[in-house]
Amino acid sequence: MYNTVTYRYPYKYKSLTSGANAEYYTVLRLAEQYLIRAEARAQQNNIGGAQSDVSIIRNRAGLANTTANTQAALLLAIEQERWVELNCEWGHRWFDLKRTNRVNTVIGALKPATWKSTAALYPIPSAEIGKNANLLQNPGYQ
Repeated sequence: MYNTVTYRYPYKYKSLTSGANAEYYTVLRLAEQYLIRAEARAQQNNIGGAQSDVSIIRNRAGLANTTANTQAALLLAIEQERWVELNCEWGHRWFDLKRTNRVNTVIGALKPATWKSTAALYPIPSAEIGKNANLLQNPGYQ
């Protein structure tokens, strides 16, 4: 709590028994590998393979098989599974939205008053721009 406001943040991999600030970092997980393959299979229109991979993740969590049965539906189902499975891990959600060109659609809907589409790009460091006269700064940055 700070200034009477309670802030919440995740303790997804926090060790509850080992003391202060002991946290376990997970860089790659089997679930993520299945979801990567599911997305690749969906992009190749291998519907059965993508369904199988998504269902493995869902079944492990005690959920039923995916009902998505088209490429578009599977890609959205995979995005949803990645969102819940990889919650609070290494910025996966942000990079998933950027990779699929959905960052402006999703973040823009969540923050309609403050989101600017130029925020989807990072600024290019001025030292790098100084090294190449042909390099221009990304829109939205000075």
